[in-house]
Amino acid sequence: MNTSALYHDRVTVYARKVVKTGRYPDTGDLCGELHILACKRHLRDLERERTSDFPYYWDPVAAERVLDFAETLTLAEGAEPRPLKLMDCQAFDIGCTFGWMKTQNDKRRFRQRYKSISRQQGKTMENGIMGTYVAGFGGYNHGKLFTVATKKRQAKLAWEEMAKFLQIDPDLGELFEVKDYKSTILALETMCTIEALSRESGLDDGFRSIFASIDELHQHKDNKIYKAIYNGTRSLPETLVSMITTRGDKLNSFCKEMDDYCKKVLQGLTTAEDLFVDIYCLDDGDDIWNEANWSKACPF
Repeated sequence: MNTSALYHDRVTVYARKVVKTGRYPDTGDLCGELHILACKRHLRDLERERTSDFPYYWDPVAAERVLDFAETLTLAEGAEPRPLKLMDCQAFDIGCTFGWMKTQNDKRRFRQRYKSISRQQGKTMENGIMGTYVAGFGGYNHGKLFTVATKKRQAKLAWEEMAKFLQIDPDLGELFEVKDYKSTILALETMCTIEALSRESGLDDGFRSIFASIDELHQHKDNKIYKAIYNGTRSLPETLVSMITTRGDKLNSFCKEMDDYCKKVLQGLTTAEDLFVDIYCLDDGDDIWNEANWSKACPF
């Protein structure tokens, strides 16, 4: 049975609207073809859930749980604190990541996540939301979470997003301890830790992370950071390695290889059931000077 019909399900409602209209429901602006394909993938998977060929199922309650958590957070940056309100496309990406489960053990389906979108579109904030949720409310004790990048300054961006969420909210502040001098956050009930790491500060193999934010993949010279993080997760029943990036200009790079692979996943040319993908970009042949096309890469 398709459980999305029984519960409030923002992810599926959004996907259906995007596939039908080719536009973001909340703004009416144009979507790119690759984002539409991400929505089609979700709808196609709903049609085959809990089958022998597709041993996964959609849990809209799990998706709504993380979305509800996100929208209890407060944005500290700006003239005054204000409640966080997700754009519909953000709710789709976060909810879809957390809502698909394995029939074998009821653990999350997606162990990797690749999101490519233009600058200043909230992708680092999304990783901050997901990392905070996993650390405090993911059901895992004494876990390790990392925000990683090539440089320490970049690695701290997602970590700082988490710290700001916790420091502005008195209720969350009682559940977490932020140690800025050590770039570490401790979830007091689960004893999970969130730490910022970078290649320049000695990032190496052996990290067994239940969540990792890998920032600005287009700046990575090779796949060493990705491999160091992902290889350490193999024995974990549940993990999430979340890669975020803008689309770089280096054709001979790990980011380009990953982007090409993820495009094939969306196009149905290859299969990676443990990898969530969404790519926001202009379509081939689009006029880059036509402002109507810009929303495909910049939905905000």
